[in-house]
Parts: sequence; structure tokens; C-alpha cells
Amino acid sequence: MNVYKVELKSQAYYPIGITDYEKRTARRPPWYKTSDNGTPQYFAICPACNNPIQIIGFYKKLANTPNPYGKHFSRPIPGVGIYDQDAYEWCPYSKKNTGDQAERPKREKGYLVEQILGLLIHHFDKVVYFISKDTGVSINEKIARNMLLQFRDEEGWLYARATLMNAPWAFLYMTDNQDIMYTKILDRHLAATLCEQYPDYLAINEWGQLRKHPDCKEYIHVGMYQTKHAHHVQDNELTESIECVFTFKKGYAPAQEICRKKITFDYRYFANIINFANWEVTERNQKLLTLANDILGPLLR
Repeated sequence: MNVYKVELKSQAYYPIGITDYEKRTARRPPWYKTSDNGTPQYFAICPACNNPIQIIGFYKKLANTPNPYGKHFSRPIPGVGIYDQDAYEWCPYSKKNTGDQAERPKREKGYLVEQILGLLIHHFDKVVYFISKDTGVSINEKIARNMLLQFRDEEGWLYARATLMNAPWAFLYMTDNQDIMYTKILDRHLAATLCEQYPDYLAINEWGQLRKHPDCKEYIHVGMYQTKHAHHVQDNELTESIECVFTFKKGYAPAQEICRKKITFDYRYFANIINFANWEVTERNQKLLTLANDILGPLLR
């Protein structure tokens, strides 16, 4: 991996670099250690699974790897962190995690699960912001509540491929199909596609909301769900994505796919927003936080 952090409970993480690492650790224990055979060792924390990592190739370049990188360390490091085998095996940086898109595996309850759940609860307004931005659909309180209930009932909080880095998108992935009729569509291209595909049934009003066409008298449903959660690590850099699928249903007929869009996770932006001290506190945001605490809060108790 090419990123690290030095605080177990923090979302803040940084690119691996000598100058930055020395500044944050002051070249002191527990980050700087010496092995039993006298070899210098440099430790940090994996931003995804919270397990200890050892940084390789810092002060001596390796022949086959020009840049330093982080590698999971297979046991606890006093002062750095505990070692959670289950969290390691499902970490996207782990070689054991193949990223099979057909699976939605669950993990056992543990410290990482609680931390991810706490992140969703305490920052749910920011999670909704990311979901809205990436899907192109403004998530209102009704949809947010339905998502929370579905996430709870599906035990989405135990989804094994959820990490501290991908929490908002993992949440979205585990909320199944959501009704987006009468919702504001933020993505203009998406709005145009929906209406062009079904011009006799769908329209966008002056406020940008998806509505039934004035001449339509039938029951219709436009839904949104996510599929193909995939990850890839190349040159120690993680890339992760899902596909957002939009569907149309008329009466009792089967739902038909309208279109889909690929969402590539912007971890850095999410981390910056989580740590943004001047995040606006609004009445809507407070309602979203209350919803998350009411629905998911009991899972932490």
C-alpha cells in the first residue's frame, strides 16, 4: 500500500514518504523499532483495516521496488495496534481478498465493524452528501431513512469488504433498490437519459425533480441499486468502484434497466470531508444524524 496513518481512531491518512513519516512519528517508538536481530523496523497503521503495517524500503531502496510501501504485519505491535486476522483477510490491500464481485460476504463482529458503524452514525450527513454527489440523485430524508432500514435489516454493517476508507460507498452498496421518483436529479446527463428513454412516462419539473409525465396515468417506479463492487491494487495504489444501476418499472411488468454509471471511490476527498472542521451544521444535517443514531445506534449498544 502507498498510504498510512498513525492514529487508530482517526480517518486521516497520508501518502508514504520519508519526510512526512519522520515528522509525524518524530522517529520515536513505537513507530521506530529494532528487531531481535538488530534490524531497524518502521511501523504504521493500515487506513483500511486498522491493522499494523511495516514500511519497507524507507532508507534503503529495494532492487525491485523503487518507492517505499506498506506491508501488513502479522502480529500486534505494542503502541501501534492489535492484529485482527479477519479484518486483514478482507482488507482490499490483502492478497487474500480476491475482490470477487459475485460475493457479498459477512465478517464477524469486532473492533473494525464497530468503528465503521460508528463512522456511519456520527458522519451520516457527510455519507449522504457523498452518495448524492456520486449517484447524481439528491438523497432526501425519506430515501435516507429507507436506506438505513435496509442496511440494518440486510446486516450491511457486517459486509466484509467495508473499510474505514470506503464506508459511504459500502453503505450505498448494501441498501438494495431504492425508489427515486419525485427526487431531485443532480446529474443533468442522467436526468436527460431517464426522460429520453421513457418520454411518455417521465419528466423533470422546474426544480429538477423526477416526476410522472402529466399525461401518464399508470403506476411507474424508477429505482436505483448498486452492483459490481470491485477493487484493484497496482503499484501499491488501491482503486475501488461500484456500478449504479437505474431501473424503470410500469405496473406489474418486470423492471427494466435504463442505464448505469460507474462510481470510482475518491478516498482522499472523503477523508478530507470527515476531518473538515468547518462542515456546515444545518437542520437537515441534524435530522440525518438523528435518523442514523436512531436506526443504527442500537447496534453499537
